[in-house]
Amino acid sequence: MKECGTPNVPSFYALRKLQKQLMQDVGLKPRHHTSSLDNQFYMNHPNDLLRLDFSNPLVREFLHFYPEITTTVSESWQAEKYVKEIDDDDLSPMWANWDGASHRHFYIKELAQCKDGRYFVPLKWIVYQKQVHCDAYLVTKEMVCQLVKFVQKELKNLKVIRVLATDLCYNFLDLRTQGEIKFSGVQNAFTPHTPHPVREIAQGRPVFVLRIMPWADDVSGNRSKQYNAHMNMYIANLNLPHKLLSQEYFVRFCATSQYASSLEQFDALAEDCMQNAWTSTYDCKLQQEILFRIGIHLLPADNPQQAEATSTAGSSANFWCREDDSGGSATHRETDEGYHALYAPGKPRTPQDTIAKIKEQIRSACLGVATAVEKLQTESGVKDKIAAHWIELLLEQAGKIQEERVYNRGTRDPRLNDPKIKNEARQLVKQGILNEIQEELFDWVIMQPPERYGKLDEKTRNALHYIPELRPGDHYNVLLRLRGLNPHCDSPCEILHTVLLGEDKYVWHETTKVWNDEQGSVFAARLQSASLDGLNLPPLRAQYMVQYKKSLIGKHYKAIQQVGIFQLDAQLCSSALFELWKANGVLGALIWFPVINNMDQYLADLTVAIDNVLDRWAIIEPMKITQKYKLHVLSHIPSAVRRFRPSILFATEIFECWNSVFRLCSVLSNHQAPSLDIATTLADMERFKHQVSGGWWKPLDGDWMQAGCEIQTFLTGNQQLQRRLGWTSCDSYKAGTVKLLSKAKRQPDMWKNALGSSWNDTLAEPTSHANTNWIACKYAAARSQEPCFPGSWVFVLDGAEVSAAQIMKILIPEHIHPDTEAIVVLQKFTVSETVDEHYEMPLLIKTENTIVSKPGHLLFKFNAQHDCHHFSCPLADSPGLRQERSESKLTRKVRAHKDNSRFLLNTHALHNAHLVRETLPRNLTAPKPCFADRRAKHSEFASALREVGPEKRAQATARGQATKVRNKQDKLDKAAGVIARVGDLPINIE
Repeated sequence: MKECGTPNVPSFYALRKLQKQLMQDVGLKPRHHTSSLDNQFYMNHPNDLLRLDFSNPLVREFLHFYPEITTTVSESWQAEKYVKEIDDDDLSPMWANWDGASHRHFYIKELAQCKDGRYFVPLKWIVYQKQVHCDAYLVTKEMVCQLVKFVQKELKNLKVIRVLATDLCYNFLDLRTQGEIKFSGVQNAFTPHTPHPVREIAQGRPVFVLRIMPWADDVSGNRSKQYNAHMNMYIANLNLPHKLLSQEYFVRFCATSQYASSLEQFDALAEDCMQNAWTSTYDCKLQQEILFRIGIHLLPADNPQQAEATSTAGSSANFWCREDDSGGSATHRETDEGYHALYAPGKPRTPQDTIAKIKEQIRSACLGVATAVEKLQTESGVKDKIAAHWIELLLEQAGKIQEERVYNRGTRDPRLNDPKIKNEARQLVKQGILNEIQEELFDWVIMQPPERYGKLDEKTRNALHYIPELRPGDHYNVLLRLRGLNPHCDSPCEILHTVLLGEDKYVWHETTKVWNDEQGSVFAARLQSASLDGLNLPPLRAQYMVQYKKSLIGKHYKAIQQVGIFQLDAQLCSSALFELWKANGVLGALIWFPVINNMDQYLADLTVAIDNVLDRWAIIEPMKITQKYKLHVLSHIPSAVRRFRPSILFATEIFECWNSVFRLCSVLSNHQAPSLDIATTLADMERFKHQVSGGWWKPLDGDWMQAGCEIQTFLTGNQQLQRRLGWTSCDSYKAGTVKLLSKAKRQPDMWKNALGSSWNDTLAEPTSHANTNWIACKYAAARSQEPCFPGSWVFVLDGAEVSAAQIMKILIPEHIHPDTEAIVVLQKFTVSETVDEHYEMPLLIKTENTIVSKPGHLLFKFNAQHDCHHFSCPLADSPGLRQERSESKLTRKVRAHKDNSRFLLNTHALHNAHLVRETLPRNLTAPKPCFADRRAKHSEFASALREVGPEKRAQATARGQATKVRNKQDKLDKAAGVIARVGDLPINIE
């Protein structure tokens, strides 16, 4: 700018100084942490990050604070855990009528009065029928005036009723001030007629509770292929709707470290999740200061990271599941009971049992026997990363102390050198010494790490002196003791790594591993010809996908899952494998539901679809489920959906995408203190993002303020900035509207000519626009708020019925632009009453009827594929292959469709899958079980495994032994070669 002659340009130093000052004013500063394993890292704490949501006008209006009871589940606050499982004290404890008496705050477990004079004790604030209600006890005036013990006893037996929140007119303070009730003078217990504890903390400020979704994983800090491991942690605010959380703008970076593990970072994050960790901020909607705190709701991640977060050994262990006790030895998995158990959830793990097993391992390590610890880990599948550090130290110290006091003749206990003490008496003395060493080491580990132990208050240290107790965060996984969190059942199946990079990858590999080049070319040509309209997929690169079939990523498997089955025939896969493809496609469509309108029916269908996929795998390879943990994880999806929300809403793709932002910051760091550098850079980005969004902040010596009008509108008016910050306006396509073609492409013409090949005698020109030129439109917006183009398949209102049709033309009279004048010309298709025998999908049969409709009558888009199997459509050369945005003379192979009268309604498509199933008759979409008696079939498969399993394991053991021998010989040969070369070197003696 200086070179261009711009006056008053600040220096670079002044710019950085101002940015630093602004970041301090906004209140974002990375905090230093030393973990229990003495690793150093910095963290942007969630409380500091999430308080910006309250003071950001672009975000605040979307925050939801109370659980919602509804038949439709599409957000976390509508699912079972939020509505039923979370303790009432861990939800937002307060409500106020913000449009009326905003100064009157109603708290749970306090006495309140309704407008009709009745008294209630609210238990929980909920949203019911789009209005705030409370579940409450109805009490009488006489009951409230009784002694405390009586009230506590009687309230438990009262019936809970639902009260509209706006009917409440007086709260505890109002009643106490007005003296309507003579309160008992007993104030030594928390009872319904004493103030809520948070009321004293709030001091008149509104109070809310947020639920967060932290994500942690190892990420490379390099943009090159050289891996540079960092453990990253991001969070998302689950009180925001999914349409926002799917944007990078709402991903919050917390911490990164090349040394500290995720559990060490979770220990630092847990500081913000304590019940008394209230944070104040400015609420730009209420225009006042408020208090809030956070709680961890669920832990999405890939399977190895979730195993670490739940202190389990992972997929390589005998008891491999983080949620239940399924698994066992290879021999056990081949029994009828053990094999069948892999197909369904087992007995759930609990944090209490896991903690007990960790403590048992640490106590066992104090005896100095590593094999005993390994046996405990093998038998339980519990392996904690924090505890493993102390176990390693204890084993080392126990060995040294035992050597000194038990085994070294010169230094050991004199009793062990006494020849008179023999046999059993000697063993008792030895065991007594070992037990003493065990207790000494256990007492030692209680006081570790010294810095953290020294920060404990004197009362806690005295208690630990009399009753030694391991502490979460210091000695084992802190997540196992966090209030409102059960890591075992709160780490749901993550569909990117478990379905796309798991089940879909297995199916793809099983299909393509036998292909030759010709078969691959045929599949690629067919796949490239597939119709993508109505799928929300990027253009396919079919040749690339086949050429690099072993290196595909999630987006490739998502495409193959939806359209791959239409390209397969007997030459490319077996009939059993084709059945697996069908079952997998049905499961994929159900898993990606964004909205669930009937939870019970959906879960029943989902369970059948999962069972079918697992059973189809058993037909092809019975041993598959004993080796692939991700197949067993599928059985846990229904319970996760019921507790949290649809699976797509806790997918981790958005966090994986955000890794690119982290890598850029990592590359720009000098790596002297990467955790601090990256945390500071991203904190400053949060500051910038907040201020250009019109957010409020409070300088140290000032009042709450926001940037000027030009800065406030900078983000909303600059699309380039929106793209770089990952923000997208929530404004969607308005139903019933159309978009005209660009002026260069418009060709106004009379009715018949405008319709072109779509015209027929039944399509009479609208009389209101006779002899008018018509203009073609680019798209029309359906009621599902998505664009529908010419050629798109849609469900449309045709009078009183819903019909399937394909859009032929979208027209609007020239010089008349109101959307109400636009028309859509559609070719009507009938949906078959039964599914196609080959694909098990509904058929679309072309009719002679053409529909002229309004854009507002379009319901939603769906995907349809030509029935090439029925017509045996061949491959043919197609000219016009484009290269470098130009058409070349080269040709490519494409499918030549013989007849356009028969199509398949693609029920494997993910987009609008829930709407398709609501529109079609249930007999066309309901999954049917593969086996009538699954238990009997599983016993049959297990019997076959018992015949081949031992032989395969013996062969694997033999191969392993041969590899060890070969590696040992290679080392010897290498060492001999080095010695020989050294012997040939000349010796220089000075």
